[in-house]
Amino acid sequence: MAIRGPLCAIQAGCCAALASVSAKIATSFDAATAISLSLMEIIHTICGLDLVPYAEKSTVCIRLLGVAGIFVFNALMWVLFTKSMHLCSSTLEATAFNTSANFISTAIVGKLLFGEQLSMQWCLGSTLIVLGLVVLHKGSSQTADDLSVPGDSHIQGKTDSIAKLKKT
Repeated sequence: MAIRGPLCAIQAGCCAALASVSAKIATSFDAATAISLSLMEIIHTICGLDLVPYAEKSTVCIRLLGVAGIFVFNALMWVLFTKSMHLCSSTLEATAFNTSANFISTAIVGKLLFGEQLSMQWCLGSTLIVLGLVVLHKGSSQTADDLSVPGDSHIQGKTDSIAKLKKT
């Protein structure tokens, strides 16, 4: 069950990224118009409906959905992040997973939805973030294991010593 905390943190990071994307859609007329036109083109291809006369209304609806998305995804992010902080071995681990998932998913969605470019520097930096997370996660899980095993045997040793003293 050690994976549940990091998984909630990753989901929280993805929700934060979607909240950012929603904000971009809500505040950028060009982004909302591009999405609106893309959706109209898909509907035209599938159903044969010509929705171009409704382009302005469609753009307004997309922007309103963006505003709603800001609130919904931020609320989900906080619920998942709080849950991850309870389930992770440390708040640092939850924060690291959340931040890196947010960073990476924002870049991926930006590339797919808005056509943003990802440089080699970004790819190298993302790789270093993921490697740092692996080291952080391994280190925190090893520390938790190290603390639990000696503590138990130490208590058992004291209990054995007390039992021997009582016999003599």
